[in-house]
Amino acid sequence: MKKPRILLVDDDKNTADGLTKILLQDGYDTSCTYTGKEALNLIESEHFDIVITDMKLPDISGFSIIEKAKKKDVDIAVVMITAFSSIQTAIDAVKKGADDYLTKPVNIEELELILKKIWERRLLVLQNKELKQKLNDKYNFSGIIGNSPEIQLIYKTITEIAPTAATVLIYGDTGTGKELIANAIHYNSDRKDKPFVALHCASLSEGVLESELFGHEKGAFTGAVSQRRGRFELANGGSLFLDEVGEMNSHIQIKLLRVLETGKFERVGGEKTFESDVRIIAATNRDLEEEIKEGRFREDLYYRLNVINLKLPSLRERKEDIGLLIDNFLVKYSKKNKKDIKGITPQSAKLLNNYDWPGNVRELENAIERAVVMARNEYIEPGDLPSNINVNSKKSRKETFRIPSGATMKEIEKKVIIEALQTTNGSKSKAAKILGISTRKIEYKIKEWSKDE
Repeated sequence: MKKPRILLVDDDKNTADGLTKILLQDGYDTSCTYTGKEALNLIESEHFDIVITDMKLPDISGFSIIEKAKKKDVDIAVVMITAFSSIQTAIDAVKKGADDYLTKPVNIEELELILKKIWERRLLVLQNKELKQKLNDKYNFSGIIGNSPEIQLIYKTITEIAPTAATVLIYGDTGTGKELIANAIHYNSDRKDKPFVALHCASLSEGVLESELFGHEKGAFTGAVSQRRGRFELANGGSLFLDEVGEMNSHIQIKLLRVLETGKFERVGGEKTFESDVRIIAATNRDLEEEIKEGRFREDLYYRLNVINLKLPSLRERKEDIGLLIDNFLVKYSKKNKKDIKGITPQSAKLLNNYDWPGNVRELENAIERAVVMARNEYIEPGDLPSNINVNSKKSRKETFRIPSGATMKEIEKKVIIEALQTTNGSKSKAAKILGISTRKIEYKIKEWSKDE
């Protein structure tokens, strides 16, 4: 396994030289300096994966090292060294961005273990980034976000069906991202260099829908002052996405069935027959089999459309993806609205995770956009969220955790950590991120609590 490049900063020359020698023997590419100023110069001019620094330096504090290192490279890891009597300072350093800390005198085995864990975690992050980039480059899954089993299955299905010519029928509630999936199918097919044309059938009347699909000749109806090509002509050679196909009436269903069977159609008011090579990707939030029983949808058209069936999960069925979606929308709308939003509070995260999301991903995106616009601070608070998500928004700006009167610092710390773990469904890494501390710190505290019981 590749070893990281380390910068060691300590004004105690004997300690610094001794640790440097050990790290070099362990195979780490290690540089050493005895002053904070020289450390800052090296961080600015060179690349390091990990910085190990004493908290108290003669010229600057370890907090300045953290700030400079993280500003230069957000992924750089920082390990703080402090005297045992200054343990609270080390905890503060972790909250400000340090990944871990050690007390003096430095335990070499503990240092080596910390470095090993940090680097394994860093390599895993890099590998995930590379894999995601490869997937985006190869499959163009931009906008489809999630690591849940349901979304992983969607990724797999798209890669299998995209290269084929088969018609696809996408089922999914409103807001689940049916058009995103249709886009991904098209741009991973042999038709990706040809047009992708979308038509939302539910919002159009019968006459307008027919004209939109097949085009019309001049004078075909009142208002047809010129000839117009329809979506089948515009999408020739590419893909045509028909959203809410279950809303079509029987007349349009018959004409669509003919195109699917023969590839031929006529414009409204015209006699000339056109041919179109189009892959149909249809979508609906209706149960078409039930619609067939009720006589509202043609069975023969259903079978023509339902060659490949793709069911999209609702957001409430993949709640583990909510955190990823929130992060993505925070970046998107912070940039759009020129605001520096760093994240969300544990209370906000709990509200968002507990909400049922009837409008699915679209509703979540709208909620985060609204919260970014309304946010007064660097972190999204409950009061920034829409009132239907947070019914106690007026109180939420004043209230954080409910701490009993007279509670000790230890009791407060325990309550805060437990609240964060509940918010993240027990994920220590996510809870640590919310609280701004290390996962190791949470694990240590849990072990400490178990001993007290």
